[in-house]
Amino acid sequence: MNSFDSLSQAAVEFKPSEKSWSVLECVEHIFLIDKAVSKVIATPLQTEQTENTKTELFGEQKLNILLVSNRFYKVPAPEYVLPKGIFKSNADAIQNVNSIIEKIIQHINANTIELETQTIKHPILGLMTKLDWIHFMIAHTNRHILQLEEIKKAFILKN
Repeated sequence: MNSFDSLSQAAVEFKPSEKSWSVLECVEHIFLIDKAVSKVIATPLQTEQTENTKTELFGEQKLNILLVSNRFYKVPAPEYVLPKGIFKSNADAIQNVNSIIEKIIQHINANTIELETQTIKHPILGLMTKLDWIHFMIAHTNRHILQLEEIKKAFILKN
């Protein structure tokens, strides 16, 4: 939130190019991913599941390498997480993002996700445990924070 909460309306709506997202669109995409992760980690444990015994199949380091360090590799976002313009201001974006993050934190604090071995399929990466999904969410957000910084620099250079 600190990366964009003090930006002007013009700055959060600025797109460096026709194919780029604005700051508000990036934040909306992060929000949509976080919302999807919230649903995934709330998936009831399948007691008959025996395919996996590990709590992490990817792990934090590998997901950081895939998503943050390797930003040159880009995968088009699935339709359901593409920005649709639901946020009109910083305040709106901040309120919604904070709300979904708080929901995720409450779920993590109330459950033993770090011990669960159940896997849920990611559309690009394949099977991931709930802990992997949390690491994915964090790495994905970090990737887009870097993108937000690039958009902010482009806005400053243009103005």
